[in-house]
Amino acid sequence: MKTFTKFLCASVLAFSATAFADVSSAKPIRVGPVQNYGALGTSGSKIISLKNNKQVVLRGVSLFWSDATGSQYYNPEVISWAAKNLGIDVFRFAMGIEYYKADESDPLDENYSYKGNPSSNLASLEQMVEAAIKNDIYIIIDWHSHRATNEQDLALAFFSQVAQKYADVPNVIFEIFNEPVNQSWSEISNYANTIVPKIRQYTQNLILVGTPSWSQLSSYGGVSGTNIAYVLHFYAGTHSVSTYGTRATAAMNSGNAVFISEWGTTSADGKGTANESATNEWLTFMDQNNISNCNWSLRQYRSTVDNSEEGSAIFDGSENLTTQEALNNASYTASGTIVKNYLQKHIRPWADSLVAGKSGSCHFKSKTVSETAGSVDLTAGCSYTSSNTEAVSVSGSTASIVGAGFAILTGNDGSESVIVVEEEPKQTSEITDFTCRYGGNCSQGHEMRNYTGSSDFETLLAKKSTTVEGGKMSFQSLSPDLFSVKMGICNNKNYCYGATYGVSLPMLQFTGSYGEGKIVVSAPAVTGYRALNDTITVIFAKGQQRLHSKFKNRTLTLGELSEANALPDTTLNGGTATSYTYNDQESTPYLTKLATQIQAGTSNAIVRITASAPETENWEAFQKSITVIIGDSALASAENKEEYYATPIIASAKIAPFRTEIQHGSLLLQIPQSGWVNWAIYTSAGKVISKQKQNLSAGTHLISLQNIPTGSYILRVRQGSKQASFHWNKH
Repeated sequence: MKTFTKFLCASVLAFSATAFADVSSAKPIRVGPVQNYGALGTSGSKIISLKNNKQVVLRGVSLFWSDATGSQYYNPEVISWAAKNLGIDVFRFAMGIEYYKADESDPLDENYSYKGNPSSNLASLEQMVEAAIKNDIYIIIDWHSHRATNEQDLALAFFSQVAQKYADVPNVIFEIFNEPVNQSWSEISNYANTIVPKIRQYTQNLILVGTPSWSQLSSYGGVSGTNIAYVLHFYAGTHSVSTYGTRATAAMNSGNAVFISEWGTTSADGKGTANESATNEWLTFMDQNNISNCNWSLRQYRSTVDNSEEGSAIFDGSENLTTQEALNNASYTASGTIVKNYLQKHIRPWADSLVAGKSGSCHFKSKTVSETAGSVDLTAGCSYTSSNTEAVSVSGSTASIVGAGFAILTGNDGSESVIVVEEEPKQTSEITDFTCRYGGNCSQGHEMRNYTGSSDFETLLAKKSTTVEGGKMSFQSLSPDLFSVKMGICNNKNYCYGATYGVSLPMLQFTGSYGEGKIVVSAPAVTGYRALNDTITVIFAKGQQRLHSKFKNRTLTLGELSEANALPDTTLNGGTATSYTYNDQESTPYLTKLATQIQAGTSNAIVRITASAPETENWEAFQKSITVIIGDSALASAENKEEYYATPIIASAKIAPFRTEIQHGSLLLQIPQSGWVNWAIYTSAGKVISKQKQNLSAGTHLISLQNIPTGSYILRVRQGSKQASFHWNKH
């Protein structure tokens, strides 16, 4: 129902494109609706448990589109937090397929769309199914498209694959068509009658079918198969209960189950402010009619990717909230406050429900304890057995807490009670994978310096020896041939200052051998947080050579002699002899190298000069290209322009700091670490056409260049001291 602004810069995928893994080992660590109901189906107008035939009402949230603006929340930590703190029974995996709109006018970034990157979407789905199992809640696998009838073959293959994989996972619900727009009910039902039988080859789990005109429930019924529910979507600022609620009532009165898989408090575009009075009418209607529902959407108000604002978002602000600590401290939008209050109002005592009717003198109300609780005293005079000794072991009337999970304790009188052991959040060390190079440059804010006065090959692992939460960290090198870990006094005033000077800090000392190694970072549990045990990857690599800053793009008049160091004889840091080619040739009639200067010739020309230095014992091979214009700066006047365009341009070093590539009129940019990135577009004469600066996360970004006119350009990208340049002809 919502409209979207296509993002220009996409954050790196929140999930990795790993193999389609196996969820068979995943186990619930809390008691929720799935333990009580199992797989879901329908009976007439009701959604029911296929295990006990009880009517089921679920309340939860939908994630935002699985693109750069929403993928940060496709995160197990987020789902665990929402299950515990909001009390969600269900969440919706809104998987973008290929286009935002039904008319194909607004494609998703191929890095995020299912069609463009199926492996990453399947890997993310695997993580989210595991999160659903772990938290004992339901997940709706949503084909989040407005044109599924045009994607039938792709959908058929997808639902066949995931239905087979998750056939025995009761947590899974299938939503086969998010919001049809212009399709007739005949087209929608024909599509559904193709997809449903394929799912039914493997599982009887509940299937949701979208309805015409943005799932407005104007038509429904007639889809073959069992356990089918029809979808209604509403946004309280646009759709009234009197009109659209009546449609849900009519559908149910005619024996069809209804599931509201997406609803919002705002207008239908997801913008603006919440309409509280209209929303409250809808909440009352859903509760009175026992209709399961998911609110749109679990994300923050302002996207850091495209600056779009979503009034229907639950969280306020622009910060991506991906840790439990950040979520605990989050502010809510007006819409989010309504949703939070609604969900928390309906939190149910699932653990007690699980053992309802199994009372006796040894029975006790369910207990929820932390992983670090140690032990729990039970009813005196009773003895118990535990259904899960990996979570709770029992000796007489004392329960010992072993790890996260839940256990049903059966008393000697036959009664049953539940202890839930909550998984505590993991501590954070702020130490991530990093690379250091010969010469001292490192990634992720590290530097290789002589901090203690004993070695030039030291780097600080952290500026304190405790985790963010206060746990005392210890370190172990798993690669002693590459580096050791020590506690050292930071006493070099050139590099140690402020709170770090004179303090014993964790340091890594390289041996001088090149390679990739591992460090284990550990910390004992502290109040509210479980123990830390992280493995960090550290790479020590050869240095990257560079040339004098005077080796740069320039324009020379006919016969002009450049400044010194325009063509240096050696690299600055490696001192390695440097050779040059000119439009991929050993020499050119258009200019001459005189010592380290450039002597321009007497003809209008354009020359790409490529500098090369070989790999040495401690330095990587180096190549970099610049463009020198001689005479008239208008490219059309250069007599050798065809020769110039036939010459490849080298962005930078052998292992470039960036991957830069033009794709479909956009700049594909991969950066190794988060931070401010500058990119600029120049004409061959050096005139700036476009210049931007943005704080980007490490990973892949797609930057729109649609507004750049046809022409020949140089693109330069810079992050800190690292930069890359390349030539681009826009046709």
